[in-house]
Amino acid sequence: MSSGEFQSYFHERAGRFAAFYSSEPVARVLGRGPLFDRLERAVDISVQVEASTVLDVGCGSGPLFAPLAAKGIHVTGIDPADAMVALAREQAAVLSGMVVVDQRGWEQIDEIDAYDVAVALGVFDYVDRPDELLSRMGRAARHVVGSFPSPGLRTGLRKIRYGARGVGVHGYSRSGFEELAADSDLRVVEIIPLGRAGFVVHFSRIDRGRTPTVVETDWSG
Repeated sequence: MSSGEFQSYFHERAGRFAAFYSSEPVARVLGRGPLFDRLERAVDISVQVEASTVLDVGCGSGPLFAPLAAKGIHVTGIDPADAMVALAREQAAVLSGMVVVDQRGWEQIDEIDAYDVAVALGVFDYVDRPDELLSRMGRAARHVVGSFPSPGLRTGLRKIRYGARGVGVHGYSRSGFEELAADSDLRVVEIIPLGRAGFVVHFSRIDRGRTPTVVETDWSG
């Protein structure tokens, strides 16, 4: 799928994707609670590492903006789709200068050490080269947070549904995160399960001479 086709797909469906975040109770009834769980985990990690700046990759309509801004964290949101950017800028406009929105794709992440954390929620699902995306995020920020759908029935159905529209969907196994991190010169700090929906993974740059320890957190309780 070309970059232009990808942008067109999400441009045409911007309102539908934005609606997923309009009501958390409704989302949970419809089985979309992990959308809000991954937002909370991304904010928790950003606060934990004392971030003051966050790069929100594939920001969509901006559901992460307000939770981060409420913690005093400045956000740069990027997205390639026209309609998504328009919605994101509407959200940014009410947050008193805490958020800037740029129209560009992850392939244009060229910054070096410009942010404390780079976050990509619902992005790795559609990326054919996750190692390249993770590498770019890891150069832009010391800490990287990403959501990853797990293989299984849910992802299989998404592959069929989205594939009919020319959009590829990828699933990720827990065992593959260490290799993905190593390919991107990062390490896995924490793997947070999202039930059947997948995982939120916290990566960071490798501290040379230090043996990394992976933390697996159970948020179900």
